[in-house]
This record gives sequence, structure tokens and C-alpha cells, in this order.
Amino acid sequence: MKIVRGISEHGKNVSKAVDEILKSFPFVKKFAEEVREEKRKVLNDLDYWIDKAMKNLEEKNAYVYLAKKGEEANKVVGEIVGTNKLVVKAKSSVSDELSLRDFLEKNGNEVWETDLGELIVQLAEEKPMHIVAPAIHFSEEEAKRILGKIGIRGNSPEELTYAVRSFMRNKFLEADIGISGCNAFSVESSSIFLVENEGNIRLVSSLPKKYIAIVSLEKILPKDELCLKSILVQSAFAGVFPPAYININKPNKYQEFHVIFLDNGRTSDERFREVLLCVKCGRCQLECPIFQLFGVNWGGVYGGPMGRILSYLITRRAESDIFLCTSCKKCDYVCPMGIELSKMVRRIKMDVKRSWS
Repeated sequence: MKIVRGISEHGKNVSKAVDEILKSFPFVKKFAEEVREEKRKVLNDLDYWIDKAMKNLEEKNAYVYLAKKGEEANKVVGEIVGTNKLVVKAKSSVSDELSLRDFLEKNGNEVWETDLGELIVQLAEEKPMHIVAPAIHFSEEEAKRILGKIGIRGNSPEELTYAVRSFMRNKFLEADIGISGCNAFSVESSSIFLVENEGNIRLVSSLPKKYIAIVSLEKILPKDELCLKSILVQSAFAGVFPPAYININKPNKYQEFHVIFLDNGRTSDERFREVLLCVKCGRCQLECPIFQLFGVNWGGVYGGPMGRILSYLITRRAESDIFLCTSCKKCDYVCPMGIELSKMVRRIKMDVKRSWS
């Protein structure tokens, strides 16, 4: 596997930021406990909550789908989008899980990542290196060279960012379809909760006449209040608090609104159900000594301890590099949801050993 530079230093900075945030805003830990408890209740009766979520959306005239597998989700998106369309896409790990951008481009569509880090990764023809900071492995000079591929010029990060903003504005205004993932879904109000720091997601989800949200099953929560608490916990443990933007999208009469609920292996093995409590803050990744060396080259699309487990659920395949895990349990100590990630990694190791016998 290729060693990736820069992650360890970023992880140290995030750890310091999280410590300061939790000192200044101690209520975040209480929010984490509440969210964990409610997520556990939903997961214990998941079929009920999926059904309720879908019915509530249909009553609000949204188009709703349940995709058991990734291929089904891509097929649905492909039918909605069609061909020869301009698509703007918010930063979304679940769409990376589906290789959705590649799928749509093969169908003859023009697809643009709108998050700055994701755009850099797209132009570099690489994969996001971290769930929150996708371009963490690129230096300023490398980012400048990569953005130059589309005529973006600037002598400083500020100038480059402004130039990207101007470039993307035209894409937002001309786009036929906007696609996003989901940080939390409220059954109570049929709302998609999204958190960001650039403002691109609100343009992706509001300007195009068609909008598609892909909601993995673990994002379902009963009430708006819990969704807000969930994304506040996610932001705090990612070292960015308070978040710059919180978007709440719900079906409306001005837009064709599509919601795809995605399983894709998440319910395939009860032994790993606890990983679905995750709020995708990325703390376990940055604390993991293996991830610090290899980034998402270890752990599949999501990377790190959480990513290794989720990838196993999704693909039902475990590579021998699972044994790179040192069982240091740092991931357990920093997880805001109290997930025993190391224990589930050990289970995967045992599965791999049995497959060798």
C-alpha cells in the first residue's frame, strides 16, 4: 500500500481542536449519549422506522426508493438523471461507496464535485483520503497544479478558493440535477439534515429542479432535535465547531425531490450492527496509527477502523491487511458513540483466519 504524508500532523491538530471544543461546550458529550441511545432504538426496530420514513415522504409528494444493494441505488439514480445532463454533487461518502460519479459519467453525463477538497481529488483522478478532509494528502503547491487543469489560477489559497467559487457558480446555475448524501434524516419532518463549511451543499440541494438525496439506513433518526444533536456531535468531534452551515431540506412544490434509502450490506451481519451507531466524524481514522500511514488505502471507501468494518459489511470480503491493525484501541477511546471498533476488527480477523482453514 502507498504511504500517505500529512495525515499524522493533521490528526494532532484535530485532536487539540476537539479537546478545546469539549472543554468549551461540555454539553456535546451529553448530546452524544442521547444520540447513541436513540440510534440504538432505531436499529433495534429498523424495518418499522424505514417504513415510517418512506410513508411520511410519500405523503409529502417525494419520490422514495429502498435500495438493498448498491447496484439498485445506481440504477435508480441513472433512471432519474438520464443522459447528457449536468450534475452537481455535494461531498458524499455514500456516493463514493457506490462509485456514483463514475457510473453517471459512463452514462454520458457531466458530473462535478462541488466541495473544494473533493474537486481537487476528482481532478487528480484519485480517491478521497479522509471522510471529512478528502484532499488532506495534497500540499498547497500540488493543489495549485491540479486546479490548473481547469484554468484555476492563484498565488494563495484565498485566491485559488475565490477562483474555484467563480468557476462553480456557473455549474450550479446550469445544473439539471443536484445530488447529496445525508448527515441525518428526521422521520418526524421528512427532512434531510446536512452539515458543511463551504456553502456548496445548499446550492446543490436548492438550485437544480431535480434533487436526489442518498440516505444510508444508519442516518435515520425519529426527530429533528436528535438530527441537530447528531450533526453537532459529528462537527465537534471532527474539530469544527460550531459548524458553518446546517442545511435542512424537505420536499417542496418547487422541486422534484427524490430520496433513496440505502442498505448495501449494512444489515447483513448482526455481529457488526454497532458500527451503524457511527456519526461519521472521522476521529477514529485520525487516531489510528495505520490510517495515519496509509489513509483510505487501508479500510476501503471510508477508511480506518470504521471504514474497515463497514467495508466488510458492504462487500463481505476481508483482505489480509486487516492484520495491520495493532489492536491499540485508540479508536475505541476517541469514538463519541462509544463503539467498540477494535472488538469488531478482531471478529473480522477471526473470519479471515477461518477462511484460510
